[in-house]
Amino acid sequence: MSIAVRRLFYGDKYVREAVALLKDMVSIPTVNPPGEHYLEFADLAKKVLENIGFNVSLIEVPEDFLDRYYPYAPAHRGRPRIIVYAKYGSGKPVLHFNGHYDVVPPGSGWTRDPFTPVEENGRIYGRGTTDMKGGIAAFIAATKSVIDSKESIKGTIEIALVPDEEAGGAGSRYFAVKRFSEPDYVILGEPTTNGIIGIGHKGMIRAMVTVYGKQVHGSIPWLGDNAFVKAARVVTRFLEIYEPLLKTRRTSAPVIYDEGAHPTINIGGYAESTSRKDNIVPGEFRFSIDRRVIPEENVDYVAEELEKFFVKVSEELNVRLKFDILSKVEPSLTPTNSPLVKAFEKCVSTEISEVPKLYLELGRNDAVYYTSILGSHAVSYGPGVVNASHTPDEYTTVEELAKSIAVYKCVIKSLMSTE
Repeated sequence: MSIAVRRLFYGDKYVREAVALLKDMVSIPTVNPPGEHYLEFADLAKKVLENIGFNVSLIEVPEDFLDRYYPYAPAHRGRPRIIVYAKYGSGKPVLHFNGHYDVVPPGSGWTRDPFTPVEENGRIYGRGTTDMKGGIAAFIAATKSVIDSKESIKGTIEIALVPDEEAGGAGSRYFAVKRFSEPDYVILGEPTTNGIIGIGHKGMIRAMVTVYGKQVHGSIPWLGDNAFVKAARVVTRFLEIYEPLLKTRRTSAPVIYDEGAHPTINIGGYAESTSRKDNIVPGEFRFSIDRRVIPEENVDYVAEELEKFFVKVSEELNVRLKFDILSKVEPSLTPTNSPLVKAFEKCVSTEISEVPKLYLELGRNDAVYYTSILGSHAVSYGPGVVNASHTPDEYTTVEELAKSIAVYKCVIKSLMSTE
């Protein structure tokens, strides 16, 4: 980073504060699963937000709710899930920032401690810097800047820092279901990078297929019926007849990759023989289904369609199997003419001189709970580095933080100005 660029970004008080806050947050290893150090993070966030002037509540997600919606249950038991909910101002419009503070496990391959943030040449390394504690730091800094300026704004600024987005979004789901707020506009600080505005995301269906055979000792395979081999035949035939159907469906929403305009399916991310032994002919084999759903599709119809296709294949191949839906998430899409989308387009263009790009995100995020349950308009926008999420040596940049802060401030003023 050149001296001139360094002065530009580090010379801003709120950028420096965002960098410091990000380091503090990364130092708390809020790893999910199982959900570690959530209380420690909530205490830090509450203090920071109260010092800015927010009225802050800590909302605990009940364990019985998590029993239903946390996919790694019962790992959550004994580990409280806390939503940090902050409000400033009153009345309409309600502009709501959402950020998840849980991070994925660090995994292997790091050249530095994932939870000891390191700043080098304008980069900040650590697990969660891009996904998505960087976004949290940026929108907290932006709201602080607006509040400190004493500029007249109308309405309410809210912040919800939620757990468990990396495991299906039980925190945001609970917040929406219980209607702690009904915001007009929601900004999720997900790492889109600064020229890109996510106006929605695909839905998702998670399912499990179990194929049955006959288990025997591995030395006498002719007396058994190998469920793994049968499963391989099922998958091959299923994809032959199902994938062409997906190519006939296409979303009208903007996408970055042309392939992403279609629904997709991924099979076998999880797969196992229940015998788990090399000298046993498996009598039962199961594998996962990850089906991504475009906004033009209905998740209930797609779930029924998947089951019908597997039943068809099982009958054709004379294979006994069971199909189970594990979870369903609706797609989310905010209209391109929404005041929220228009404000972001204007602010990206004027504040950071980039051409704004709208797109439908391929991965699920918590926007769906606001759009489908509360009827809010929602976008994803935040600092980050392309393909850095969930990787070793994850990092974000000071430049990304600074640009997001500028855009967030502009959007707040655009939607809430009294002039």
